[in-house]
Amino acid sequence: MNEVSRFIGRCGAGVASAGSSMKRSAANTKQDGKIVDAEKTIRTLTREIGNLTVLMLDGERQLGPDIKERYLAIVEARKAIEQAEAQKVYTKNTCPVCGKKTSAGLHYCGHCGSLIVPEALAE
Repeated sequence: MNEVSRFIGRCGAGVASAGSSMKRSAANTKQDGKIVDAEKTIRTLTREIGNLTVLMLDGERQLGPDIKERYLAIVEARKAIEQAEAQKVYTKNTCPVCGKKTSAGLHYCGHCGSLIVPEALAE
């Protein structure tokens, strides 16, 4: 491959990378927001469970359904965190020619300019 082709490949990769990176960043920011909200819910519920437990134990009572209800809400918030993490888009692939890390979804490597064939098409 001549130098002009490599330069064009790098330029195309850079432009494509910037656009797709912005889309991934927006999607990941949304997932990060869901994670932060769920973590805040867990902290609040954990604090409430602690307070309720102390009050019930002080009164020599059994732990009641209100504690169980909050615990189940914590379990749901943990599931929400797992789901949000699973939906995040990770952005790196390895170029099969030069072995450098490159942005996912690009047709040309940003380092060597080589054409990258998606795995689904390579089979």
